[in-house]
Amino acid sequence: MADKNYQNDAACWKQLREGNTSALEYLYDTYIDRLFHAALKMTDNRELAKDALQEIFIEIWHYRASIGNVNHSYSYLLKVLKSIILKKVKRKGFTNELYINEQAPDETQNIEELIMSSERLTEQKSRLNMALAQLTARQKQVVRLRFFEGLTYEQIAVKLSMNYQSVNNLAFRAMLNLRKQLR
Repeated sequence: MADKNYQNDAACWKQLREGNTSALEYLYDTYIDRLFHAALKMTDNRELAKDALQEIFIEIWHYRASIGNVNHSYSYLLKVLKSIILKKVKRKGFTNELYINEQAPDETQNIEELIMSSERLTEQKSRLNMALAQLTARQKQVVRLRFFEGLTYEQIAVKLSMNYQSVNNLAFRAMLNLRKQLR
């Protein structure tokens, strides 16, 4: 555990940019719990949250020399966390793991706002599921493979033994139908 206390965030980040590992330890010890709770508000997947937290500090150390002045550590770390989670979600196709409301959680947000946000999320998921139900079986399959499993159109064509253009056409029609249903 880092025992050094910095007078302000800027001093800590200055030390970090200079290669001081105790500054990184200080940031970790100071913010890890709050960041973990924030990650769990962005995704219900605990493993994804833990991976993202590890990656925050690895990236910060790796890119420390190029990090500019940081006056609010928690806000900066929260932005990095959100970016990492979004990157992981897109890369691995965890679209159902990420809340549609991608705003960083605000600790001062009151319970009513959280309930309303949760209700909106539930409504959006319900509308999406109803819209997906309107697609043909092949369209659903292409949408699932493309957007939920993260396959490319070429990979989908091979997997479904279809030609590339047919997969593109199915995906295009599926997206048109989804947009129409979700209006």
